[in-house]
Amino acid sequence: MSLAELIEQRRFVGREFLVWLWFESELFEGRFSLDALGVCELWLEGQITLVQEKEQSRLKGAAPSSAPEAHEALRQGKLPSQARVRVTRGELEYAFLFNADAFALAGVKIPSVVKDAVDEQFYERMYLIEELETLFTALYGEFLALRLSAAWETGV
Repeated sequence: MSLAELIEQRRFVGREFLVWLWFESELFEGRFSLDALGVCELWLEGQITLVQEKEQSRLKGAAPSSAPEAHEALRQGKLPSQARVRVTRGELEYAFLFNADAFALAGVKIPSVVKDAVDEQFYERMYLIEELETLFTALYGEFLALRLSAAWETGV
């Protein structure tokens, strides 16, 4: 089996993760309780792209995930392939475009850097990027724990 075929077979995981983030953020009003990190808020906003085979729907606006068109696309079997995400933890707020197929973050906006010295700004930016990676990894860990459990088949 070629690498392209392997990637295509596993593409659903990123899309299911994005559906789970969407569902959980609407169900719990954006609040996620992460075991090691505490509470963070996550919202899908700005844009969301839903696909099914060759058909694609791109929704834009303040809260496209809440639009009736988005829910109808889900009912039709379309899954989100990318979405603009905002994550807040404490006073730190991040925004990025999550590409579920590539499992990649793009256009990441980190909180404002407050240090004066150039070296300090660099290290603070690296720290903030690492914080975002830790948050996203924890969210993915929560999803995988559910996805790989028997509860996924019975409750989802």
